[in-house]
Amino acid sequence: MIERTEHQVVIPNLPETLRGLKVVQLTDLHRSRLTPDNLIKHAVAMANAENPDLILLTGDFVTEDTADIVPCGHLIAPLRARLGVYAVLGNHDYTSDAPAVVRMLKHSGITVLMNESIEPGKGLWLTGLEDDRHGHPNSVKAFAGIPGNSAVIAMIHNPAYSEKIAAYPCFALSGHTHGGQVRVPILTSRELRRIGAKHYRAGWYDVGKVKLYVNRGIGKVGVPIRFRCRPEIAVFTLMT
Repeated sequence: MIERTEHQVVIPNLPETLRGLKVVQLTDLHRSRLTPDNLIKHAVAMANAENPDLILLTGDFVTEDTADIVPCGHLIAPLRARLGVYAVLGNHDYTSDAPAVVRMLKHSGITVLMNESIEPGKGLWLTGLEDDRHGHPNSVKAFAGIPGNSAVIAMIHNPAYSEKIAAYPCFALSGHTHGGQVRVPILTSRELRRIGAKHYRAGWYDVGKVKLYVNRGIGKVGVPIRFRCRPEIAVFTLMT
């Protein structure tokens, strides 16, 4: 059911020693009655089977019920990557209980980045921004500690926020849209606008100096179906 997509992406200023680094992205797990636990378990197993160097989680771990937060933690705690597992929050995490989601992630061994950056591999920087709808994203703060001419991966939830970081050369990963979830042309376009994602539905976009990927995610919201829009785990090989 989950589609594995595979991509090679050129990262500006990536050290030659990091060429071939494997990054796995999961997003929009939405642990809830609409998203079976077995689906999330399968996504976690698929991610680990890649033997990745990095696993990046771009938000919406739950939908609205705070009772889903701890069980979600149990489901994702097995995630393992050589250089670590990192996360940002999505809009639903904020409207559920953001501090509780952060505690859950940290308890599960996952590093949460909120307008901050970290260097998981020498010469490769990772920055994570708060959600633009319910958090307080600060791109200046998020990028402030990154030396010039560094290779950068940015984690955002809403792909439209890429426009706010368009001046920073980076590879950005996002979710939020579910790829439309139910793909009916007029309805999908209207829904993307309603959730603040503009025209960014799924796949690759160039936004200023940002190379953006929009992942279709795993879970469901609103209706218990996906139509012409399979859930996705994305696997990226970094190139120079």
